Amino acid sequence: MKKLLTLSLLSLSVYSVSDGHPEGAFNTLFVKAADVDRYVTYMKNNPAVFEQTGVDVAGVCVTTSGQSYPGQMFVWNAFPSAEVAMDASTLYDPFKATSSFQRLREPMFTATFVPLKGFELDPGFERVWKVRLNDWKSYVAAMTKLEKAQQDAGHNVQIGVFAPIGGGTEAFHLRTIHKNGADAGRIIDEYLAGASWAPLWDEAQQYVDEVVEETVEQCQIIYSSE
Repeated sequence: MKKLLTLSLLSLSVYSVSDGHPEGAFNTLFVKAADVDRYVTYMKNNPAVFEQTGVDVAGVCVTTSGQSYPGQMFVWNAFPSAEVAMDASTLYDPFKATSSFQRLREPMFTATFVPLKGFELDPGFERVWKVRLNDWKSYVAAMTKLEKAQQDAGHNVQIGVFAPIGGGTEAFHLRTIHKNGADAGRIIDEYLAGASWAPLWDEAQQYVDEVVEETVEQCQIIYSSE
């Protein structure tokens, strides 16, 4: 199987295979960090955990708006398939971490997420919606169409849709990825002003039964095996 997660200039691409279905998967650890910056720096300087699981690329997303609790963030680990990701999840138990890690964060829960559409992962300023869907395939198609329309309108944006595996009460994740907050805000301004692509967003809401949570996150890559 072709390796679909390729790191180049700190940009990770998840490509779609010939039948249109993306591959790849992300193991995630959601935590409450006592000191977010210190925790992130510690992981950057101590890559042994990432090396232990054989992850291709790892990073963090820190919630900066809409937090459910102080220090809300998660660590993500990218793998070429769900098969590899779920096998890797058995190689490290974050709830039995060393005392150094235990002092820095409180683990909340883990989950594996699979992407439902191809996208280029170039971490930055990201808006995230946790949504309960009544037709995920139609929703993914709608988001794919919206992404193209926004890009055609000149926006540098990527849209990802992810399904949780073993995520407890977790919902689907919709993630819009921007270079910075200004880019994200510009899309909001255009939507409110009646952008040509705005009806695509409105029409997609028929597939959403509930928005569980909406947040803003700052994401970055902190480890690469290459």
